[in-house]
Amino acid sequence: MLRELKRLRDVAAASLALLIGIGATLIPAHAADAPIWNSRRFISIAHAGGDLESPHSTIYAMKKALAAGANVLEMDVRLSSDNVLMIQHDDTVDRTTGDTGPVSSFTALQLQAMDNAYWFYPHCWSCHSQPIEDYALRGVRTGAVSPPEGYTPDDFAVATLLDVVNTFPGQRLNIEIKDGPTGMAGAEALAAFINSHGPSDRYVVASFDDAILDHFKELAPDVFTSPGLDLITSWFGTRGALPGHRVLQVPPFFGEIEVVTQQFVDDAHANGLGVWVWFNGDEDDVPATWVRLMALGVDGILTGKPA
Repeated sequence: MLRELKRLRDVAAASLALLIGIGATLIPAHAADAPIWNSRRFISIAHAGGDLESPHSTIYAMKKALAAGANVLEMDVRLSSDNVLMIQHDDTVDRTTGDTGPVSSFTALQLQAMDNAYWFYPHCWSCHSQPIEDYALRGVRTGAVSPPEGYTPDDFAVATLLDVVNTFPGQRLNIEIKDGPTGMAGAEALAAFINSHGPSDRYVVASFDDAILDHFKELAPDVFTSPGLDLITSWFGTRGALPGHRVLQVPPFFGEIEVVTQQFVDDAHANGLGVWVWFNGDEDDVPATWVRLMALGVDGILTGKPA
């Protein structure tokens, strides 16, 4: 079994390299910075920067992912108490930092001071039951531990969206607006941010909440988006055009229902939509699945293992 997994991993890596290489030969040099959201060039999307290999949503993770060849950085945004867009998946800081409490109860400066690698353990970004010595990056943020070569303590903080944009100028970003009490305000803040930190075509914005996404689109109509849960669900019946949207972001399975089939991919492409696939856990984010999805012609994979 181990030998077979290694073989599949190597096949997936070779396939990914080939697809990216072919894409590069098909795109003229002057178009290197053009949008690739559904260009039929395979896209490696680092989920939370690569949360199965590096601390979730940290600048450190994002730097490593891009160095490994990722094309797009995926992240979630929530508002701090002083209305700053923070890169944070959960509505609290409990699972990734040594602190506790809602993200919305802290100022941006308070959040940036937190150790966002406090609970990181490889392949488990929020495991709290490991021996203390297993949390090798704990304390880098605070200066208690020296950072890995080439990185700084700031790379292990809870970052702001501005931190990301300033650190990676021109980098393509896939941003999810998290729902909840601050979701609508988050949509407004993100629209204002993108409108002042363009170009707009470097971003794809998503939200599971259709109302939040619709509100965002009213404020930033030129930004590429991925439809919310209700619209994607209804699309399974209509298989028609989705004006204003650029990609469908879906899991390979929803319960026992296979979502990403050849027909699904073909129908999406026929309507000018790319297909990006995200995973519910480590067990699906494996080479065998990557190879199968690439064979179906999906346009991108959100992986926690970009390296």
